[in-house]
Amino acid sequence: MSASTTEDELVSAHESARAANTRRAYDAVRERIASGAVPPGSWLREHTVASSLGLSRTPIREALRLLAAEGVVELVHNRGARVLDWSAEDIDEAYRLRALIEGYGAGLAARRADVTTVERLRALQDRYEAAIDREGLTGATSAQCNDDFHAAVLAASGSARLATLLATVSNAPLVRRVLGGYDDDDRRRSVLQHRDIITAIENGDHELATSAMSSHILAARYSAALRRT
Repeated sequence: MSASTTEDELVSAHESARAANTRRAYDAVRERIASGAVPPGSWLREHTVASSLGLSRTPIREALRLLAAEGVVELVHNRGARVLDWSAEDIDEAYRLRALIEGYGAGLAARRADVTTVERLRALQDRYEAAIDREGLTGATSAQCNDDFHAAVLAASGSARLATLLATVSNAPLVRRVLGGYDDDDRRRSVLQHRDIITAIENGDHELATSAMSSHILAARYSAALRRT
């Protein structure tokens, strides 16, 4: 093995470790915000977060930049990052954009999904409903199952651009707080709408899939507006 190859491998290993630490920091901070442990208006100091996670400040800084790009936090020079609290107008716009993007994605999925994809969606939905029965929509497992279902539908669209677009308009911590405030009617509606989406995709019904997903997102918009505080 040449010296240059060894050096390249070391650089690659360093970059991989850096990316892993950034992802760890991003996931941890995002979860704290989503769970309400760090509420809107709170300040996130690099050194404090780094100490709590056992990481250096560099991955924390990079993670906060990612969260700022998603609209989850606001970076303030010489002060740190502040967790944002969205206005009613912000929430309304975000959910309307989500409905357009995810509705279009579901329509594409109906055209492209195969039997294996439909089986995966059904399995994810079964897991989601089982989690709701165990812990309600307030639990982390329920929220993650919901995220997984939506991600799987978007992946079934075959469009990488849609996931990128969605990331710029969707605030996952906000979605988690909304799910946590769902009542029984909200839960029943969410489950039934997911099933409608699967039915449309399974039958290749582009229009129904688009409509079902869009309606699902837009209905959640009202819960988001009511529970934003």
